[in-house]
Amino acid sequence: MKNKTIIHILSGLAMMTSTACSRDHLYYETVGREKVQLNIDWSKTAFSPESKGYDDDNRLNGVTIFAFDSINGRLVEELPPNANYSSPVIRLTPGTYDLILINDSREELPGIRFNTGSAFGDFKAYIDADTVYTDYPDYLAVSAVRNVSFRPEGKEYFHDMPDEYFRDYVSREINTVQKAVTKKINVKVYVKGMNYCKGMQPAFITGLSKSVNLSTRKPGKETTIYAFNLINREFRNSDYTEAILTQSFYSFGFDDENLKEGTKFELTLNFVMVDNTIHTVKTDVTPQFEEWLKEHSIELDLDLDIDVAFEVELPPASPPSSEESNQGMVPETVPWNDIIQNIVL
Repeated sequence: MKNKTIIHILSGLAMMTSTACSRDHLYYETVGREKVQLNIDWSKTAFSPESKGYDDDNRLNGVTIFAFDSINGRLVEELPPNANYSSPVIRLTPGTYDLILINDSREELPGIRFNTGSAFGDFKAYIDADTVYTDYPDYLAVSAVRNVSFRPEGKEYFHDMPDEYFRDYVSREINTVQKAVTKKINVKVYVKGMNYCKGMQPAFITGLSKSVNLSTRKPGKETTIYAFNLINREFRNSDYTEAILTQSFYSFGFDDENLKEGTKFELTLNFVMVDNTIHTVKTDVTPQFEEWLKEHSIELDLDLDIDVAFEVELPPASPPSSEESNQGMVPETVPWNDIIQNIVL
């Protein structure tokens, strides 16, 4: 009898022990939430110290990510700028997304607008003005990552009590390469008769794109006029009659189909002569864009700058007399930015 009692007691203790273990597992229940790590290669952009266009005063500060629903293409979330621009880790609600990655924050790109109300395939960066005087696009590098899925949260159980109820973990890593969608336009004009010129009014160039598609990196077909001040002056001889005028600015480049269809790239320069007249020079620089496109038809790690260069010879002009100066209108000009150099006599 006593043996049976002992057996019942031991069986009860065993059952209690088993139940206690099961309850411990329930106590250590957690929720696992997966994350994705994006490994971003910036080596093909001007943010890489090895790049020809690297500017130590314009360093990369972070990465902004736009997440679009892969099914309807609509923007779901714009993630705050992440200072970890090389390998940001993100988590989104369960679903599948197409991502657009850009450098820095939107506040650091004041000259660029983004049509966030459009679908992923039509998402673009653009400028508002039909003639761009000051709000040139800032340097913009982009990549697109498609079909990034996030699974629903899942319950997990641990023997040891975890630090947090939610356990975030990186489920996979995705590699992507950033590339510039803006191009630097370098204008260089060799001027003979510089002694007849006292200043410049804004210059203009046509044919450049007003926007760029960020999912395809293709410049838009709609064009705009870029205005700029050609005021960087470097004299080339000892009597100061010859000089090189230069200026650079960023644009969204140009659509190659527009070029093939006959779009012209016309450069207009407005010289203010010493007699206060305006001498306007218009020239077709389309062949230079055609040559650039020919050289870059195969994508290589080449300098993406577009160089526009030509020569101008100004007609003779004489300064007005003091009486004429008092009566005539004096055109507004922007002060020269003279580049100092040693002139060989």
